[in-house]
Amino acid sequence: MRHSCIFATVSLLAMALAGCGPESTSSDSNFRNPAENVSLSFESFTLRNESGLPETLPRTIFYDFYRGIEPAEGEDDEDIDEVVGKLRERMNLLMGLTPSDDGKRYTHARNPLDFLHEVITSNQVDNFNQGRQLMRDSITAGEGSRYNTPDKDALIRFTETGDVEEGAEPGPDQRWVYTLLDWTSNPQVNKVFRAAQFVAREPEDDDSNPPEVSSALWSGRFNGPDFSVSGYNRPEFSATSLTGRELGDAELRQEFIGDQNDTLSLTGTSGITIDDEEPDCIRIVVNYKNAEVRIFTSRDEEPNNVDEETDESSPNPAHCGNQQNDDEAIFYQAEVIEQRQ
Repeated sequence: MRHSCIFATVSLLAMALAGCGPESTSSDSNFRNPAENVSLSFESFTLRNESGLPETLPRTIFYDFYRGIEPAEGEDDEDIDEVVGKLRERMNLLMGLTPSDDGKRYTHARNPLDFLHEVITSNQVDNFNQGRQLMRDSITAGEGSRYNTPDKDALIRFTETGDVEEGAEPGPDQRWVYTLLDWTSNPQVNKVFRAAQFVAREPEDDDSNPPEVSSALWSGRFNGPDFSVSGYNRPEFSATSLTGRELGDAELRQEFIGDQNDTLSLTGTSGITIDDEEPDCIRIVVNYKNAEVRIFTSRDEEPNNVDEETDESSPNPAHCGNQQNDDEAIFYQAEVIEQRQ
């Protein structure tokens, strides 16, 4: 799966990964990279809303999308209901989501990306706080800067201790390692960019049910003047990529300003049947402004067609990622989402 520095849905100067940063972060910068190793233990990796505290789940990655694909009242179509159910089942598996009793939302989330975001939001790690302060200071000073763990050979390690017996080693899914955490500021466009990458530990040979996600990447863009050194920062755009062991790959691109569209792409979609066919490519587009959902599918179609004589390539209109017309899609009205995360 490709991990792009520039979101395909918009024209950005998105420095989401190492190597995409501004020249002003060179050695003559007034700002230094403060990244360092972080190793913390937590009772549980599971996120939930706690009584009396600000809600946590509305800040999780799939919160809007999970609700946004719910058919509106009056959209009585068993086939659509079945597809929506299968899509939510796939999200449950990939992101460790526990559905509510009515199945329209989730009550718990246990996955490395949402958990890292919540640790950052809750200001628990001084080094992460330094990274955000660096962004704030450099935007104010008009000079680009970067917090980047690979540049410092630093790793982030979180360990879940609640279900680990005394003296025992945590299981593969009880120790999460992040090979990348990066904040990059670019005062020229008044934006801050963040990226994080998780790589799962190899499962034990006798593990019959290893975690499905082997790696995950999140990248996002924030408005620089509004970027806060504490609490939650809402992105303008974000992209989440997940690599599965058995179920293929997933990519969610989210727009929180402008068009207000979210697009989930699933490739190698083993186990999801739509219109009596098991597609290997599914693209779901949620338009929050109009409360509309479009689902495009294809099978055995390459993303690009290659001219055998000239070796030039062009987008294959039959591939689910390139389909645009409503007559190619499953289309329905969805429940209105009053406020996005």
